[in-house]
Amino acid sequence: MVVSKRVNWIIAATLLVAGICASVVLVGALSQSAPGASAANPSPQASTTDKYIVLTWNDLGMHCYNWDFSDLAVLPPYNTLWAQVVKVGNPPQIITSGITVTYAFTNNTYSVGKSNFWTYAQQLFSLTVPLPNNIGLTGRGLSGAMTAASDHFVAEGIPLTEFTDQAPTTRDPYQLARIVARDASGTILAENTVVAPVSTEMHCDNCHSDNGQGNEGIATGKVERNILTKHDSEDGTHLMNTRPVLCASCHSSNALGAKGKPDVPSLSNAMHNRHAEVIPSTTNGCYNCHPGPTTKCLRDVMSQRGMTCINCHGPMSQVAQNPNPWLNEPRCDGCHNDGKHQQNNALYRFSSGHGGIYCEACHDSTHAIAPSTQPRDAIKFVALQRHAGTLDTCAVCHSTIPAGDGPHGEKSPATPRFTLAPDHSSASEPGMQVVYPHSLQNTGNITDTYTLSWSRTQNWSTVSSSLNGAAVTVPGTVTMRSGETLLLTVTVNIPPGEGVRGLVDRTRITTTSSVNLALVQSVTDITLVPRARIFLPLVFRN
Repeated sequence: MVVSKRVNWIIAATLLVAGICASVVLVGALSQSAPGASAANPSPQASTTDKYIVLTWNDLGMHCYNWDFSDLAVLPPYNTLWAQVVKVGNPPQIITSGITVTYAFTNNTYSVGKSNFWTYAQQLFSLTVPLPNNIGLTGRGLSGAMTAASDHFVAEGIPLTEFTDQAPTTRDPYQLARIVARDASGTILAENTVVAPVSTEMHCDNCHSDNGQGNEGIATGKVERNILTKHDSEDGTHLMNTRPVLCASCHSSNALGAKGKPDVPSLSNAMHNRHAEVIPSTTNGCYNCHPGPTTKCLRDVMSQRGMTCINCHGPMSQVAQNPNPWLNEPRCDGCHNDGKHQQNNALYRFSSGHGGIYCEACHDSTHAIAPSTQPRDAIKFVALQRHAGTLDTCAVCHSTIPAGDGPHGEKSPATPRFTLAPDHSSASEPGMQVVYPHSLQNTGNITDTYTLSWSRTQNWSTVSSSLNGAAVTVPGTVTMRSGETLLLTVTVNIPPGEGVRGLVDRTRITTTSSVNLALVQSVTDITLVPRARIFLPLVFRN
C-alpha cells in the first residue's frame, strides 16, 4: 500500500514537471516569435488602449522669494503648478474625475536648511502655531496630490527653493517637477516634466548696501536693515524694532491676498513710485529688483525679437499707477487684436481657448512664452511633440487630425497619417480555425489611398476586409476619407493531422500611403501549432 502511494505520487510529480516544461516551451516559442503579442484567443473586436497626455505649467514665469527672512519679507516660498489631463481622441476630452495627478521634485525634496523662512514664518504671517518643516503656507509640501478643479488640477503654494538636494548651496532657478496622472487603480496614464521657476535674485544691494546711493549715511551691515532704517527715517515708522517685517502687513499685495492698511499704497505702487526716478525703465533696470541679470526671468519669444518689459508694462511711472497690481496686467489681445486671440479672462494666466485648454498649456507661462531661451522650459514640449516651442502638433491631442480651423484660426496642414493594429499570436491545435481582427484608420486630415498587400509562411490563411459595409479586395487599394476605418480579418484554417505539429504561420498585412510613400505600417499574426499535445497532470490521492 505504501509502495502504491509512492508510485502514484512519483507519476503525478513527473506529469506535473512535464506539463510545466511543455508550458514553458510553448510560452518561450510564442515570446520569441512575437514579442509583446496578445493573448492566444483573439477578441472579435480589435483592442484599443486609451491614450492620455498631461499638459502642465507654472502659473507665473518666475516666482521670487527673499534670501533672508530675519529682517523683512517681500514674498515667501510659494510656487504654483497647473495641469490638464487630456484623453486623446476625436474630439479630445479634458479629464478631471476618476484620476489623480501628483507632483514631485525628485532632486529638491526639502527646503528647511536651504532657507530660514521656517524660523520666521509664524511671526511674519501671524500663524497660531509654527509652520511645520518643509510645509508651505497653504499646507503643501514638495510632493503630493494636486487639487482637482472643474477643468484642471492645481497645486498652490509649494514651498520650493532654488537649491537642489544635490547642490544645496548653488542657485538653480529652473527647478524640475514630475507630474504624473494615474487612474483609480494607481496605473500611470501619463506623465511629464515641467519647470517651476524660483529665484532669490533681488538686487536691493545695488543701491542699499552700506552707505549706498539709496541710503547714504546708513550702514547697519545688512542690506535689509539699511532699507528698514531708511524707511523709519523718512516715514516715521519703527520697523527696526519690530523685525522681522512683512511688507504686505502695511502695503497691500494681491500676490499674497494681503489687504494692507488704509491710505497706504500697495507694495507694487510704492516700490515702482519710489524707484521710478532713479531706476531706468529698461529690462536691465527692472532686473535690479526682478530676477535678474543671472536668472533672466524674461526669456520668452517676444524678448528674443527685441521686445522689453516696457513694451508691455510701460515705464515704471505707469506701473506705479496700476490700481490693481497682479490682477490688472497687460493683455495679449492688446497687441494681437485681430479677433482671433481674444482672452476670455482679464489675465492671460487664467485664460483658456481651444477646446477648453488653457493658453499657458500650449504657449507656456507669462514671461516664458515658448520658445524660451531656457532649455528646460522645452522639456515638456519635446516630450509631447518631439520639438521645442509652442504646442502646435494636432496629433498630440487629436487621434484624427482635424480638417477644420485650429486655435487662433490656424489651418491644419495637410497631413497624411494612419494607424494599423493590432498584432496577434496564438497556439492552436491541428484542424482548428483562428480569426484575427485588425483595423486600418485614416487619422490624417486628408483623403488618402492605401495600397494593401499581405503574405503568409504557410498556406493556411486568407484575408478579407470591408469599408463602411462594402467588401474591399486584398491585395489591392482602398481610398479612405479622414476618420474612416477599414476592417480587416485574417482567418487561419490549420490543416488536420499530426503532420503540422511544430509549424508556425506568420501572416503579415502591409499598408502604404499613396500621399507619402514613406508611411508604411504592418501587422503580423503568428499561429503556432505545438509539437506535442499538452495535458494538465492528474494528481492521485489514496
